[in-house]
Amino acid sequence: MIKPIQIIAIIFAIFALIKVILRLRKKKLTINEFIFWASIWIILIILSIFPDISHNIASFFGFGRGLDFFMVISILLILYLIFRIFIKLEELDSRITRLARRIALKESEEYKKSKDDKDKERKGVKTER
Repeated sequence: MIKPIQIIAIIFAIFALIKVILRLRKKKLTINEFIFWASIWIILIILSIFPDISHNIASFFGFGRGLDFFMVISILLILYLIFRIFIKLEELDSRITRLARRIALKESEEYKKSKDDKDKERKGVKTER
């Protein structure tokens, strides 16, 4: 007998899978990201339809219940994703800092050049009189 939570999980996973497919079509996901996320949602659908599979997997790894095993796996997965986001954030911060420095140097050079040009124009005008 299928339970309401299983139906909710299946509907949610199908919705998420559709979103992943649409993002791939719009070129907003790489093929590796697509495979990762599609696998997650397909596994959720399979485990929602056949919950005994999760119990068998959990027993194999020494967990009492399937839910316990998948909660531990989910937490580890979330920690890994947070780590990857942190690394990306550090890389972006470094790139933004370098870009801001380049822009500041370029603007400083342009300002100096325009100031020098104005000074030369003023001196040229004063010496001609």
